[in-house]
Amino acid sequence: MKILYVITTTDCGGAEKALLSLACTARRAGHEVKVASVKPSGAVAKELRAQNIEAICFDVKNKFSLTQWAGALARLITEIQNFKPDIVHGFLYRGIQLCRQAKKHINFRLITTPHYDLSKQNYFMRLRDRGLKDLDDISCAESQKTATFLTEKQKYKENKVRLMLNGVDHTLFAPNAQVRADERAKLGFVAENTVFCCVARLAKEKNLSILLQSFKVLYAKNPLVRLVLIGDGPEKSVLEAFLEENRLKQAVLLVGEVSDVRPYLLAADVFVLPSLVESLPLALLEACSCRLPALVSKTGDMPQVVEHGKNGFVFNAKDPVMLATLMAELAENEKLRRQMGEISRTRTIEKYPPNELKYLEIYNKLK
Repeated sequence: MKILYVITTTDCGGAEKALLSLACTARRAGHEVKVASVKPSGAVAKELRAQNIEAICFDVKNKFSLTQWAGALARLITEIQNFKPDIVHGFLYRGIQLCRQAKKHINFRLITTPHYDLSKQNYFMRLRDRGLKDLDDISCAESQKTATFLTEKQKYKENKVRLMLNGVDHTLFAPNAQVRADERAKLGFVAENTVFCCVARLAKEKNLSILLQSFKVLYAKNPLVRLVLIGDGPEKSVLEAFLEENRLKQAVLLVGEVSDVRPYLLAADVFVLPSLVESLPLALLEACSCRLPALVSKTGDMPQVVEHGKNGFVFNAKDPVMLATLMAELAENEKLRRQMGEISRTRTIEKYPPNELKYLEIYNKLK
């Protein structure tokens, strides 16, 4: 079977990592796989090529341009005509809409997985999605909230929607005492440090300014706490300025974008994600699988992953005081962290297994 994946970017985000895992699984299963990115090539594209999977990009820049979009559409149509895929699988908003536009010109089997919360997008984006949705053969939802929104608000046909919850490889993302000790030593952490970790794009929707405000309050009372931020993005300079102005650089580590977050998760004691917009973030599942308690905002499916008071806490994304209070509670209670971390791993193994083979089953049925 020939499979063409089309995605908006190949940066190190959750959707991009999910595509990487799916493409590699499909290739190992004997399928011919190719990946196309709307935007310029990123770190995941390099990893795909390292796995001998062809990754091309249409070089559409961040600023929307009808000329660039028309060029990308023409290139995708040509790619489909030449490659002749049995299945085209679109990820993220622009990747999906580009596939749908192409299907108006040439016939092919189309599966889509949004990997974002469409309910938080602007009216025009929701309207465009609704107008083109019927071009999908199958619409997959990576979270329960997404599935509900697509059927109830966007009027997707229920018989075309499949709930395909994000999953995680629990053997890969697993506790490892030696890796934890090595990584903490490498990062300069000592046993007395309680380390909070956040994996997120440095963008406004991830609400990291609230996290830093909360950490500032916590650090003033407990100078042994540390925070590791993993990711890159447009808010980097703003966050760096905050750290400089508040003398937090010695306590907060901005790692940047990394291809492998496991060592950092294993070195941490608590995972934090204060996002304003989420669906079902892969980073959260990876952290929970690594036996971390989690502090998450009340958005998307995150409150379903983290049961308040059981394997972490859920808070209002716009309440830095509450977040600081919850961070303090976990920072000061090692026993609670261990108990919550055990529940995190057990729940994640039970509820969020890998989904790649399920996708391959859908491909075979649709072919």
